[in-house]
Amino acid sequence: MDAPSLIEDIRFGFGPLAGRAPGPGYDADRLMAQLTAPDAPADQWATPGLAERWPLIEAYTADRKAKVHKTNPSAGTLRLAEIEAQDLQVWLSRPAVALCGFRERLANLWANRITVAIQGAALRPLVPPFRDEAIRPHITGRLADMLKATLWHPAMQLFLTQVQSVGPNSRQGKKRNKGLNENLAREFLELHTMGRGYTQTDVTELAKLLAGMKHDAEGPRVEDARQEPGEKLILGQTYQTGAAEIDRLVEDVAHRPETAEATAFYLARHFIADEPPADLVATMARAYLDHDTALTPVYRVMLTHPAARASERAKLRSPHEYVVASLRLGGLTGTEAGLRGFRKDGMKLEDRMKKLGQPIYEAPSPEGWPETAAEWLSPPMVSARLDWAIDMGRAIGTNGADPRELADFALGDLASPMLRRAVAGAEQKWEGVTVLLSSPDFSRR
Repeated sequence: MDAPSLIEDIRFGFGPLAGRAPGPGYDADRLMAQLTAPDAPADQWATPGLAERWPLIEAYTADRKAKVHKTNPSAGTLRLAEIEAQDLQVWLSRPAVALCGFRERLANLWANRITVAIQGAALRPLVPPFRDEAIRPHITGRLADMLKATLWHPAMQLFLTQVQSVGPNSRQGKKRNKGLNENLAREFLELHTMGRGYTQTDVTELAKLLAGMKHDAEGPRVEDARQEPGEKLILGQTYQTGAAEIDRLVEDVAHRPETAEATAFYLARHFIADEPPADLVATMARAYLDHDTALTPVYRVMLTHPAARASERAKLRSPHEYVVASLRLGGLTGTEAGLRGFRKDGMKLEDRMKKLGQPIYEAPSPEGWPETAAEWLSPPMVSARLDWAIDMGRAIGTNGADPRELADFALGDLASPMLRRAVAGAEQKWEGVTVLLSSPDFSRR
């Protein structure tokens, strides 16, 4: 029997999942159905949300001030440390077991497009709730709503130092001679939305509008003492002060054609090619504007374009996608201990991801992780992939798995004749699995 095409699972998911039969072929409707389908295996990996974390964060903060967070930590500090350890594992284990690979890919895509990264202890417990509460609920909704949720989230405000922004003519600004911080305003226009079509004046005026934003255990709000009084002229529109005006600004920017084009290009570049077809980007942008910034119509345009079904795979799996794909192939979660090829006490995925060049939740800048292949092909990164392939080959191949069958399961008709010969010619089964995992065929999506 001919091997089925797995382009759907590979290009738009994390690859096939051990023990689960792949679909008979490419089906855009099936991919779209994944977005709203229940996924208990993945959802059981969800960690506590922001509401549960706030008192633990306060306990940890109190311990740090008393300088006992290491020597005599409180119960809250100990519980927070447990949650943070779970957070690191979830980044790999949740997609490793997910039935709905497309949804998991989209969650990671948007969390990368609108990035917050761990920079210091204060951000560590905030980044996972940002992904789960500001990103995930909106991946099938409107981008405008996702932008509001991410803009107001405490992780974003801390990451881009919005908490330091004070309107120069506000009560606090006059009293303490403090001023604006433009980080959030700039990245909102440059990275999260438009990308072009704005000026430095727009950035400064937007920073004035955002001054005073705060989100802590008491909830999101604008502090009167820090907000800049008076009108702000941004992108040709006039705004007053307050939370409602900030949300109105977000709606206006979300509906701009520059935002539509930038959003469409980012999606197409992530899933289709580093330089996606211009007609695809244009059609996706039109769908975005025609549907009030709703994202599912944009996904459908992408999934029904001929480039989505093309057998040529122009994209390189990121280290995260590569590790998750291999875990799925082996039916592993990443929590296993005692596997051959790894340490007896576990796979140490946090350390491994650092060696692969993608430390967990630590994107190098507000631009997020790279989206183009060249950024993942430095010699140390390629060497680390080979080391991972060897260790996973031993872990998977020593339990009797036939590497030829694994090649069929992992790649279907996308496996090249050269790879099939190399896998079949390996002296030992684990070596055949290593050949599969280290091949360009497996690394491409």
